[in-house]
Amino acid sequence: MTRCAECSGPVKTRREKHYRYAECGLPNVIVEGIEISECQRCGETYTGIPALEGLHRVIAAAVIHKKGRLAPEEIRFLRKSLGLSGVDFAKRMGSTAETVSRWEHGRASMGSAADRLLRLLVAKEMPVAEYPVDVLAQLVAGDRPARPVRLHLARGPRGWKSRPSPALVA
Repeated sequence: MTRCAECSGPVKTRREKHYRYAECGLPNVIVEGIEISECQRCGETYTGIPALEGLHRVIAAAVIHKKGRLAPEEIRFLRKSLGLSGVDFAKRMGSTAETVSRWEHGRASMGSAADRLLRLLVAKEMPVAEYPVDVLAQLVAGDRPARPVRLHLARGPRGWKSRPSPALVA
């Protein structure tokens, strides 16, 4: 029997069919078949997500391919997926750390040129099989408000893949 790392109590494990992966910082990411372990004594929970780096690459690819402007939490997720601090990210974007903070907290909209640059930085850093340039052409600074992408992910024999989001996701 597995024991809790905190209190050495017994741990019970279950498989979550549709796990809302809020830990990534994005509100609408659902991952299938994740193991959740919970201590029966202290209530400590452990989430087992295999191939986490690959999962984050799939999420980043889905985010940069979405139509419409990037939402603040997507900007933050993509910056972190690049492994950059706010200051280093600002330097790469030709901006200031204060402006990056405003983008990531929704106090200022990221312009269409910066949006395109961020998507291209992420695409360049990740092995992407195809990147439709037409998606970038559809981005207009004054179009609709930014909304986070909805993702439903499953792990298959070749790693993580994106699936259509089920209707049950709010």
